[in-house]
Amino acid sequence: MAVFTRIRKANLTDEADLARICLLTGANGEDATGLYCDDTILADVYSSPYLAGPSCLAWVVEVGGRPRGYVVAAADSAAFQKWFTDEWWPSRAPLHAAATPHDEILLAAAGDPERWLTAAAAEYPAHLHIDLLPELQGAGWGRRLIDTLCAELANEGVRGVHLVANRANTAAQLFHPKVGFAPISENAHAVTFARTTLAS
Repeated sequence: MAVFTRIRKANLTDEADLARICLLTGANGEDATGLYCDDTILADVYSSPYLAGPSCLAWVVEVGGRPRGYVVAAADSAAFQKWFTDEWWPSRAPLHAAATPHDEILLAAAGDPERWLTAAAAEYPAHLHIDLLPELQGAGWGRRLIDTLCAELANEGVRGVHLVANRANTAAQLFHPKVGFAPISENAHAVTFARTTLAS
């Protein structure tokens, strides 16, 4: 019997499933289980706040009634950063301890009040995170999630979206140019990609 697969908007009841996907793809696309102090620290930075924060948008790919992939975004990176710094992270940071080098890097990044206040955000105000479990990769679902998000951003008048992908995540480095993103800046560790959403 065929398993029903669809894209739908995410909601707060999906938080645990998104956290699981975030963990299972959190080591540059691979399983991050055991690399951090606990199994929710990645989600508290990369997925859960996008179900609650200002200007946030989220969709999931649901397979047989359960999410197996997602895209989350903030349409206004500056507004999101202020809320994250002032409200979200102070309530979540105390739940996590720096037990590994991975924790130290992630906690430092999450605690940076200017993390999303970058030059990229001036031209591409939205930012996103996308993760799919291996069973969905290479089947077009990532492209559909990106197109769904970009269409919604365009409807809201948001002219562009950006993301940061670690160089070590080779799959991400290959994927984003295929779905309309171009590199706009880079350093030794990561590349920032961006895509316009409004027709010129």
